[in-house]
Amino acid sequence: MMDLRNIARRAIEKVQTEIRWKPGKDIDHLKHRIARGHLPRDATMKMYEAIITSVVNDPSADVYVLDWYGTPYPTVVAEVHENPWLVMTSEAGIMETAFLVDAAGYVARRNFVRLGTMKELLP
Repeated sequence: MMDLRNIARRAIEKVQTEIRWKPGKDIDHLKHRIARGHLPRDATMKMYEAIITSVVNDPSADVYVLDWYGTPYPTVVAEVHENPWLVMTSEAGIMETAFLVDAAGYVARRNFVRLGTMKELLP
C-alpha cells in the first residue's frame, strides 16, 4: 500500500522549492486559465506561479491525494485573494495543473483522499 502522506509531503516540498512544468505546458496552462477567466487577460507566468506558491505555502491549506487509476496526484487547496485555488502535482513534484475551484464539490465528486492541512502534513 502506498504511503500517501509521504508521497504528498515529498511532492509538495519540491513545488515549494521550485515550480517545474512538463516542457511547454506552463504557457499552455496559463493561456487556458486566462481563457477560462481564472486569471486576468494580462496575467503572466510570474503571476500564475505566485498563486501556486501561495497555495503550497499556506499552513491552513487542505492537502489531498487524487487516486487516478492507482497513480497518486498530490493536491493542495487554499484561498488566494478570497478565491479557492487547487494545485495538483505529480508524485515527482511536477506541476499538473492549478485552477480556481469549488473545492468542496470538486473533491467530493472524485477519488480524492484528504490527508489534513498543510500545517499537519508539513509541521
